[in-house]
Amino acid sequence: MKLVPRALRSQITAAVALLVTVVVALAGLVIVARIDHRDRTDVDRQLAARAEKVQEDADKLLEQGDHAGSDEGQDDYGGLLTGSQSLVRVISDAQVIAQRGETPPFPLPVPEGDGYSTLEGDGQTWRSLTEPLGTTGDRVELLQDIEPIEHRLSDNIAIVAAVTLLAAAVTAIGTWLITRLLLHPLQRLRTGALAISADVTGPALPAVDRPREVADLSHALNAMLDQLRTSMEATRRFTADAGHELRTPLTTLGMTLETLQRNPDLPEAQRTLALEAMRTEHRRITTLLTGLQALARGDAHALPGRTPVDLTALLTEAVQHAARRHPAVTYRLEPAAPVTVQGWQAGLRLAVDNLLDNAALHGHTDGHVDIRLSQHGTTVRITVGDDGPGIPPDQRQAMKERFTRGSRTHAPGSGLGLALVEQQAQLHHGTLHLGSGPSGGLQAVVSLPSAPGPEPHL
Repeated sequence: MKLVPRALRSQITAAVALLVTVVVALAGLVIVARIDHRDRTDVDRQLAARAEKVQEDADKLLEQGDHAGSDEGQDDYGGLLTGSQSLVRVISDAQVIAQRGETPPFPLPVPEGDGYSTLEGDGQTWRSLTEPLGTTGDRVELLQDIEPIEHRLSDNIAIVAAVTLLAAAVTAIGTWLITRLLLHPLQRLRTGALAISADVTGPALPAVDRPREVADLSHALNAMLDQLRTSMEATRRFTADAGHELRTPLTTLGMTLETLQRNPDLPEAQRTLALEAMRTEHRRITTLLTGLQALARGDAHALPGRTPVDLTALLTEAVQHAARRHPAVTYRLEPAAPVTVQGWQAGLRLAVDNLLDNAALHGHTDGHVDIRLSQHGTTVRITVGDDGPGIPPDQRQAMKERFTRGSRTHAPGSGLGLALVEQQAQLHHGTLHLGSGPSGGLQAVVSLPSAPGPEPHL
């Protein structure tokens, strides 16, 4: 709707001003109504008291007859003063036979029944009370001009209207100034958001301490911004790594295809070698893409919720599959009690598979791989050792980086295996340590915090 302002500051100001206007107006009208009701009740009470006095002085009133407009200072009938805008009349058979007091400027009708009534005419309002006069069958009517009460009611309503408008104006101005202070943190967030660019190293939103709701919004937006930047950085890194690492195998694959296309009569032996080279490059590309995708998901923290993972069962299954992938290698898994950690089943399985494959590829062709699962206090360790040449101490830290291969190895690989294990260890709040095993080969130890045990049954 066009009547609703678009700015939050204007909306708050309009809403508060409207609320104050309604509250002040209703409260003022209730007070005015109570005052007016009290004034009119007082008039009725005074008329009733005067009626009792007139009942006592009825004989004198009847003897003196009509003295309306008398200039006497004191009236003996009902305590009525001449000029007090009060009137008493005695009515017999629908005729006024006597009256005393101030006569209204408009003709007064003869009341048909007893009780209170209100008469209006010529800009004046009178209150009337009619009662039987003794046992004579006559009636007495007392009237009082209530024009001052009507003026007071009008004046009070005008005061309420003026106070309401003043309160609305003061409230609007005060709210406009206060909301400027209250919304200043939001303005800071807006200014900070406008300064943010696609650069992953750009500034974050300004930190806001109060009010609490805006501070929570600031923290939530900064967390979301960090997540987006992490995802963007992971995407850029994935694109750069994929472009860099896939260039060589794709070039080799293209050259082999071109050779086969140009030489349709290539001898069978050479054709077989070319096709085998193509299959090798295809496996390399597939393995590389799989590793890069896993790294990108980890970099972007695109992870499901943590669940309890039985490491004993996971290692047993992983070793069985690794033995089928590398039938010449002997995998030896030491028995262990059930150990549970909080984490992601797929991520831990990826780390274990890479450790087992890495040990098989870089150990002896018909060698052995030792796997051990142990728990020390709140730390769980997965140890995988091979009988290969190992990694020199000065190269072990660098081997955790992506696309890094040891100087002593000639086995095929993408250089992502240990990088994937390192990433999964960090995502599970653990560490990866590379050292020398009892057989002289590489010994990789992944340390993870253990999951809390179940509550005891009492």
